[in-house]
Amino acid sequence: MSATVSFYAFEPGAPGVPAASGTGVFVGGLVRLLQSTSATKNLRMQWLRPASVSGRGRLREWRSAAGWLASESNRLLRDPSDVLLFIYPKVPVLAHVAEPTMLFVAEQLYRTLKTRTRVTRQRIVVVVEDLPVEMAEGRAAAGGPPGDLNVKRVRAIERLLFRSAEQLVVPVGFEAPIRELHDIDAERFRTFRRNIYLPAESPDTPSIEFKRGKVNFFYSGSVDSHVAANFREILKSIRNAPDTRLHVCGPGRESVEKWLHELDAPNVIHYGQIGVAEHDWLASQCDVGLVLYPTDNPYNHLTPTMKYSAYLANGLAILSTDLRCVAENIKEDGVGQAMPTRELALELMRWATRPKLWAAEKARAEEQALVVRSGAEMMPWIQELAAG
Repeated sequence: MSATVSFYAFEPGAPGVPAASGTGVFVGGLVRLLQSTSATKNLRMQWLRPASVSGRGRLREWRSAAGWLASESNRLLRDPSDVLLFIYPKVPVLAHVAEPTMLFVAEQLYRTLKTRTRVTRQRIVVVVEDLPVEMAEGRAAAGGPPGDLNVKRVRAIERLLFRSAEQLVVPVGFEAPIRELHDIDAERFRTFRRNIYLPAESPDTPSIEFKRGKVNFFYSGSVDSHVAANFREILKSIRNAPDTRLHVCGPGRESVEKWLHELDAPNVIHYGQIGVAEHDWLASQCDVGLVLYPTDNPYNHLTPTMKYSAYLANGLAILSTDLRCVAENIKEDGVGQAMPTRELALELMRWATRPKLWAAEKARAEEQALVVRSGAEMMPWIQELAAG
């Protein structure tokens, strides 16, 4: 490889970025893929540093924050690499600040970066993991709390960064809204329909007590107010199929156990927050993965979700609410069904009692698992990045 690449990202496992979180898994997988590819041997990891705000008194806090801001800005603007690779929205400076004054400085940083790259011929490549404004607006539209973003500033930084990028690597569902909002030419987009999922291999078998049912369903992730109604609907079905098991991992264990007591669902087991290796081992013991995001949130229809890739990477057939991108992936991969929540709860009962209904879907998922874990979908733009 002739090009040098500086990859700016949070290190999985750093404060605020658990290794098992969506961002942690996404970044970890991308780093491993880049490091294992002969075309990207000149890779420089530029791990992002948390905002440094210390000292007593408002003035000292501002001085500390200003020092951190100057240090991070200088590091980015003096980077000599041929390619600057970012994961949006967790990009330098912007990922850490919320106050209007600091957001203004962050905007000026990306304005300066845009001008600088025109002179130096540096290339910027942006991998878009999430769209924070659309995410906040989607939750508000679905009855959640109003977003706490400075939309004007975030949009301005997005526009500067996206328009400066030689390539924008985005989930398929993100391309249309980004093009429409920021007026970016189609040829600069590289799309992927499934999230990257390349967790580190672990040789050890986790010490998890697994109580197997005749059919084993799996749910990974937080059971917060966003998915609570759909999750409870599924619990009502699971309790009526006592020979099955639903295995759940992630935060929110106390709330779930309270619901299990209320609904009398002893065949549901919550393992709490566990590591990636434990998560994958647990998933590999199961048959069917559940995606339960609500459909009244417009943002949920734009993203392929990390759950989908995690389930597929572990060979699970999939039952999902009828989210557009997830439903399209399920249909193309032939690995399950997507439907409204109440129909999904009924279909779950059918799958719980008639394994032949999902046997072919699981077999196809097992075939797709190696493809997902190979990172093949990311390779075309990585090879372009290296070749220049």
